[in-house]
Amino acid sequence: MAAALMAVVSLANAQAPANAPYGVKSGVITMSMDMMGNEMITETYFDDYGLKTAQVSEGGFMGGEGKTRTITDKDGAQIRINDAEKTATKFPAGGFGMGFGGGRAQINWNNLTDQVKKDNNIKELGKETIAGKECTKYSMTTEGFQGPQEQTVWIYKGIQLKNEMSSDFGTFGQTCKKFEEKAVDASMFEIPAGVKVEDFDPSAMGFGGF
Repeated sequence: MAAALMAVVSLANAQAPANAPYGVKSGVITMSMDMMGNEMITETYFDDYGLKTAQVSEGGFMGGEGKTRTITDKDGAQIRINDAEKTATKFPAGGFGMGFGGGRAQINWNNLTDQVKKDNNIKELGKETIAGKECTKYSMTTEGFQGPQEQTVWIYKGIQLKNEMSSDFGTFGQTCKKFEEKAVDASMFEIPAGVKVEDFDPSAMGFGGF
């Protein structure tokens, strides 16, 4: 029995891709963010150790745009889907996709190399428990619209459970309210049948381009 259990564990570990950003197979992360006095709740569903992600958001600025689901394709582009209205918009990788903390993480916290630490000025600040999980706390410097920004992240097995960013506009961030390790339905990462995906038009929002 013991040998059989060890074989199952070994097989599960072998199935994790070398470039997987998460150390957990699948689950749901519920994050909370204060957007000008309005709470924005974001649920991130993930599978294949973070290689598949889908974010479901509701609220935000003045109530936001209702509930949307955003998936990330293999090229890093983000597709925002409104299941109720049966619409979908595709944003280029690095564009105006999911906002703060969204999308597949640019830094693989599950495989943090010395070069990545140097490039992003990443420093370990100790341990702290978030949503019942012991996280490693890091500080880092990221490039924003207004230049370098200081950011602090709390990481559990490659997954951000809390983040804070300081800028000229103040300090803001997200905090995990609930973390669940469980199976996720494959349909969460798919575009519904009959829904046409439109490319994002930056001119519609007053942007001349990226």
